[in-house]
This record gives sequence, structure tokens and C-alpha cells, in this order.
Amino acid sequence: MFAKATKNFVRETDTGGDLIPVSRLNDSDKLQLLNLVTKKKKLWCWQKPKYHFLTVTLNDVLTEDKPIKPVVVESDFVKYEGKFEDFVRGSIETSFGKINLGAGGKGFVESQSSFGNLKKQEADLQQLMKDLKGRTINLNNNLLQQVLGRKHEVSVSENGNVRKDSNVVLEIPAPTTIAYGVIELYIKRDGQFEFCLLDEQEGGFERENAEGSSYPYSLPFRDSSFLYQPDAVDSDRHSGDGNIIPSGASLSVLKKDLLLLKMQFQPFVKLPEDKQGALNKIFYELLHHEEMVTALEEVLDSICTGEEPDFMDLKELKPPQQQNITDFLQLVGYSLQNELLLQKDQLHYKGLFSAAHILISAVAELSDYTLALLRACCDIQIIPALCCLPNVASADGTLTLRDPALAPLTDTGRFHIVQRLFALSNINLEMMESSVKAVTMKEPSFFPFILYIALYGFYALGGTI
Repeated sequence: MFAKATKNFVRETDTGGDLIPVSRLNDSDKLQLLNLVTKKKKLWCWQKPKYHFLTVTLNDVLTEDKPIKPVVVESDFVKYEGKFEDFVRGSIETSFGKINLGAGGKGFVESQSSFGNLKKQEADLQQLMKDLKGRTINLNNNLLQQVLGRKHEVSVSENGNVRKDSNVVLEIPAPTTIAYGVIELYIKRDGQFEFCLLDEQEGGFERENAEGSSYPYSLPFRDSSFLYQPDAVDSDRHSGDGNIIPSGASLSVLKKDLLLLKMQFQPFVKLPEDKQGALNKIFYELLHHEEMVTALEEVLDSICTGEEPDFMDLKELKPPQQQNITDFLQLVGYSLQNELLLQKDQLHYKGLFSAAHILISAVAELSDYTLALLRACCDIQIIPALCCLPNVASADGTLTLRDPALAPLTDTGRFHIVQRLFALSNINLEMMESSVKAVTMKEPSFFPFILYIALYGFYALGGTI
């Protein structure tokens, strides 16, 4: 409940994308101005940055004993009350008869939250930079030595501590940090550092020699433009999402990467029917519980990077949800016993685990509204038709409805559901007289590709692709 409320709050109030929602109430106490956080390693290009909260501040790692006292500016942020409803609930008339949407999912995204009058705390950045002029970081600090040993990047929580008052629906003590902002540091080998204030700047530690790119454990996109290139942490600093999908592009722009994606999901296709059905059922259930997706992604990411999984999120789930995750892990090669993960035959399950991980990682990036519509698309059995679109789209995005594979889109009710789903993934879908046109919106980022990972994954679990 807390994680969903903070995520919805950030989505609705932070159009600039500067705030990060706090997912656990217990983490709120760890966030103070100038706190250090480490940025977790991303495995896929579409994943948003995730951070691990540390118990130390920038002052704790500076050379000399004189602490920095930031000038703190506190201001009213907004009075926030939100109501979130499952807007696909109800029924539509289709050529196949009346279809009820959201069946068994009453209250899926319906909730009401109020954080009351929010306050924002910010450090005066210009004054902070003046105060830090000439100061260096002690690279022999025990904490930094541990971070360097793990080859993680360090960032600084500098502003955006958003707090609520006591007038709330959720029983959360005031003041509680519900969202925060991060400014990365680029730390040189001599301990000098600088704030990364421009989009093209990347934080991290300067290295004497550039190390080879550390690709994910499976290499489904080695030749793909969507393979994640790790953040630059050497002297050849570079940045950016240069491979992000262009604006106003036909869905055919996805064809190259979707071919590789089909190969990645072949382990789903080759599963015995009973196991395929069981995995499909769990994935379908995940669309109903966003908190399950978050918890499962954390576990799979930890397995992939060789870290010890944190089962804190799992403990907060209801027993049936915990059982679903246990069953899921069992199906992809791991048994969970007393918070210990026991691995089965690695070679046998490697491809299956990889396919499951990539699907979970994509679904985790989708909003709860998008998940509701994706579930509706499963209900009305239109996913096979949607998976065809990039392959048959013309250079300008036109798709002829005379193609038998696209027949489901001729139904008005189905078309409107798909249209709303695509719009949430930055794809504009427009109905013509005898065709449909699908093109990306302005600056679509990775969202069209993320959606198609989810579509292809569910299609593979339901049949051959």
C-alpha cells in the first residue's frame, strides 16, 4: 500500500522525473539531506536506476574534520490526495459477444491515499558547491573501499526530501520521507569530485584503465541496440540513451530487436504444457499485484548479480502471494526454503530463468494502469494480433486491416483497449477507413519496447511465436 501510494504520487506530481518514490516505510528514516546512496547495477537498458541507502553522509567521507552544514530551504510542495480507479472495469460489446473486463480484479488499482500538506526540503546547491570547493573525498574510507570493491557507483541524495503531515489516510508517522532526489558524484583518483548536473554527465569513480563491458549473465541482446551499456565510470565518460526509439517512428523500428526477443523467449515455448500453463497463470496473477512484481524483480536481480537476495519485500506480501513467488522460483530453477535459495540444475534452467527475468524486469517498469490494460488484453485474447504489428507495419506505420492476423482490431471495443494500452507506452494508435496507423509519440524512450517485451512474453507462454 505504501509503495503503491508513493509511486502514484511521484507519477502524478513529478513531470520532470526528478523524484524517486520510497518503496518501504522503514527506508524513510535512512533518508536525510546529504545522505550517500549507491546506485545498483542495471542489467537491462530499460530499467530505471535503483539505489541502496547507506547510513553515512557526505560529511563522513570528506577529508578533514570540518563538517559541511548545508543551507536547507523548506517549502510547501503540494496538498496531495489521490484516488486511483481501475478504468478498464466494466464491459464492452464485441463481435464475440459481451466481455467483462476486470473480472475477479475488483479494486485492482482502486485506492485512495492522502499525504496531506507536503513539505519539500532542499539544500542550497550553489552555496553547497561553494562550501565544498577545494574539499576532497577520503578514498581510503572503509565504506568507499567496500563500494570500490563491489564496483558500484556512488551518488549523493541532495534534495527533494518530500515530507507529509499527520493528516493522512495511511497510518504513517509524520514527518516521513516519501520521495527523494539524487545528484551523482564523479570522483577522481585523487579524491577531488564534482556534481553531475548535466544530462550528459555520469557519476562514478575514475579508473586508470577502462574495463571491459560487463554484459548481463545471458546475452540475448549482444547485437541489439537495446543491450544495456553499463554507466561510464572510467576516464572516457559518456552517457545517454542514444539508442532510445525515435519520435514519430513506425512500429517496424522494433523488428530487429524483437527477432532477438523471440529467441530469448523460446524456453517458454518449449516448456511442457502443464509447466507452461502454471508459469503463465503466475505471470497473469502478477499483473494483478504490482507489489509482487517489485518483490520478485528484486530477488531475480540479486540472483543474477550474485548478491544475497533481500527477502524483506516478500515478508510484507500476503501468504497466497508469497506462495505464488515460491512456485515461480520453483518453475525457473530455484527452491526457497527458510529464506535460503537452493539452485537446481543451472544448465537446464539457465535459458528459462533468463526469459523469466527479462519479462519480470519489463513488467516492473509498467504502471499499474498499463498492467490493468495488459491483463484486459490477455482476457480478450488480442495479444497474438498485437505481436504481429511491428512485422507488418509499413515505413510510415500503416497497417492494413485486410490482414487476417489483424482482424481483432476491427472490433471497436478491442481497438479502444489497445489504443489506451499503447498510449500509456508512448505509441499513438489511430483508426483509418481500412487501416490502422501506429507510430511512436514524441520522445517515447524505451516504453514501446518494454511493452513489446511483455506482449511477446505472454504470447510465448500461450503458444508458439
